[in-house]
Amino acid sequence: MTNLKTDSVKMFVAIFAFLFNSCTTMKNLDRPLPVNESEGIFHTVSDGTKIFVHTYLPKGEVFATIYVISGITGINHNSEKDIIEQLSNGTKRVVVIHPRGTGYSDGKRGDIVDFSDFVNDYVEIIKHDKDYIANPSKLLLFGHSMSSAILLAVADKLEQVGGAILVNPAYIRKEAKGMSPSMGDYLKYAWYFVFRKHKPIVNMAGDPSSIENEEDRKESEERINDPLLVRYFSLYLMNESKKIMDSMLQYCKKADYPLLLIFGLNDSIVDKKGCDLIFENWDSPTKQYSLIENGSHGKSTVKLANNTIHDWIDKNYKS
Repeated sequence: MTNLKTDSVKMFVAIFAFLFNSCTTMKNLDRPLPVNESEGIFHTVSDGTKIFVHTYLPKGEVFATIYVISGITGINHNSEKDIIEQLSNGTKRVVVIHPRGTGYSDGKRGDIVDFSDFVNDYVEIIKHDKDYIANPSKLLLFGHSMSSAILLAVADKLEQVGGAILVNPAYIRKEAKGMSPSMGDYLKYAWYFVFRKHKPIVNMAGDPSSIENEEDRKESEERINDPLLVRYFSLYLMNESKKIMDSMLQYCKKADYPLLLIFGLNDSIVDKKGCDLIFENWDSPTKQYSLIENGSHGKSTVKLANNTIHDWIDKNYKS
C-alpha cells in the first residue's frame, strides 16, 4: 500500500513537472512602440489604459467610416494595409484599434483581468469618434472570423450602428489541420484552467506548416512572429472568448442594423452552417448574404468580395 501511495505521488509530481515545463517557454513578445507619430494616436480609456488608434484617410471626399474590429490576437495595421485601402476605396475613412494587450496598446499580452474591458474599450473609443457623434448611421463595423463575435458585443452597447460587415464569422468551427489542439493539449489546458487560468499557454497561431490552403498558410507564417500580434493566451481569456462566440445568435436577434454577411466557400476553419444561422437570426430586414467562390478563411475572401462590399456600401450609405 505504501508503495502504491509513493508511486501515485511520483506520478503526480511527474505530470505536474511535465505540464509546468512544457509551458515555461511559451512567452509572448514584448510590447513594441510606434516607429513614428504618423502611425496613429493613443486614446486613454476610463481606467487609464492607453489604446492605440490608427486612422486611414483617403485623399478624396469621405462619406462613411469603417471601424475594423479585431479579436484577441490583435492586428497589424501595416501588414493589413492592403485590406484597409481596399475597404476605404478612396471614399471611406478606416479606423483600426489595437485592442488592449495587443499591438502598441497597454495591457498584459495574452491575458486580461476582466474581459468586459476588452469590449468596452471599443465602445468608449467609438462613442468619442467625431463621425459617430455627427452621424452614427454612416459608421460601419467590419469583423472577420472570431472578431465578428467581438463586433456583435460592441454593437450591442452602442446606441446606434450604421451597419456591419461580417466575413467568415466563427460561430461554428471545423476541426482544421494546424489549428486544432491535440488530446495532450486539452489535458494540459484542463490542468491550467483549474490551477493557473491566467497563465498564457494556448498557442493560437497553431502550426502553419500543417495548413493545407496555400494562401492561409502563407498568412499564418507571416503572422506567427509579428510583434504586434499575440500568440499565447490564458485559459481565462480563451474561455471568455468562447462565451462571446457562443452568444452570437443572441446578439443577432437584437441586431436592428443592416448586415452584409460574406462567407468563403473554401474556408477550412469556419462552418457555413454557423453563417446560415447568423443570417437567419439577424433582426434587421436589411441584410445580404454573399458566398465567395474560392474564398478561404483569410484575406482571399475579402479581396474576392471587393465589388460586393463596395456595391453594398454604396447602395445603403452613399447619398
